[in-house]
Amino acid sequence: MINEEQFISLAARKLAGQATAAELQELEDLLQQHEDLKARYILLQQYFTESTWQSATDTEQALQRTWGKISLQQEEAKSNRWKWIGAAAAVVAGVAIAAVFLWPVRTEEVKLAVLKDTAQWLNRQNGKGTRAVIELGDGSKIWLNADSRISYPEVFGKHSREVYLNGEAFFKVTGNPDRPFIVHLNNGMVKVLGTSFNIRAYDNEPVQTSVSTGKVAFIPRYENQQGSPDTFYITPDEKVIYKPTTHNIVKETTSGEDDRAWTEGRLVFRDVSLEDICLELERTFGKKIEFQSDKVRLYRMTGSFQNNNLQEILYYLTKSKSFSYSITDSTLLIGE
Repeated sequence: MINEEQFISLAARKLAGQATAAELQELEDLLQQHEDLKARYILLQQYFTESTWQSATDTEQALQRTWGKISLQQEEAKSNRWKWIGAAAAVVAGVAIAAVFLWPVRTEEVKLAVLKDTAQWLNRQNGKGTRAVIELGDGSKIWLNADSRISYPEVFGKHSREVYLNGEAFFKVTGNPDRPFIVHLNNGMVKVLGTSFNIRAYDNEPVQTSVSTGKVAFIPRYENQQGSPDTFYITPDEKVIYKPTTHNIVKETTSGEDDRAWTEGRLVFRDVSLEDICLELERTFGKKIEFQSDKVRLYRMTGSFQNNNLQEILYYLTKSKSFSYSITDSTLLIGE
């Protein structure tokens, strides 16, 4: 007999990175003893894509709802019907975790695939002002930008290499024609064999994919999509910009070196608004930006900065367009 409450508590603590060694062992014992439980846990873990901040008291209730939805889906899988699964989120000790099922999934097929691939999934989330470099099991490397999160398996499966990204990351993928590398986004996916490329996919912003070396395929996700999705191929110094709200896609030339400049401590702005520049500064330095004038939001500027602090960057920007600024411990105020 499975103790569902205990399982949910242990799963929440592990996914949040707060489990003790004893709790990890207890969870592992449960997963080894119950194949059905293992499938449900890996489904929850595999589709981890978004974080929703809630109080710690909501943790087990949220996972209980997800547990119920997964249980219901598996019971109905025998009928081979398509289902949409809703989202559930949890926080343990202030760490947000979530399982968000965004696309229709044929549950019988997914369950079989999960049972065959029981690799440990790892999650990395960077706050504002934090970057990280991650080396994957196949030798590929990921530079994860600030205010970004990624989920990836400790060991890739035999037929593909798949990760889930929200935010910005630069990828240097080890070539393997037998196992394509796929980056899942909320609004599409990027598929490659071996190359280096940058993806910018923050919430409420257009998705931007650019290539430094090799070739990638960007496949947008449309609401209520029917038939085969469009595929846009990108080669070095090309960029695809996709606006999910309008389904508008633009392909243009770019500088792959500039697009990945952030991995080297550089910030490059080419004729962009001060509002967009400040959004990048907020992510980079972790200070909340507040505009005291709407007029200055629209100022367009160009500049390149190498390992400069916030004060230095603002000083040089004011030489391009006159505006005032004030920096406190937690806030940057921008005015005329």
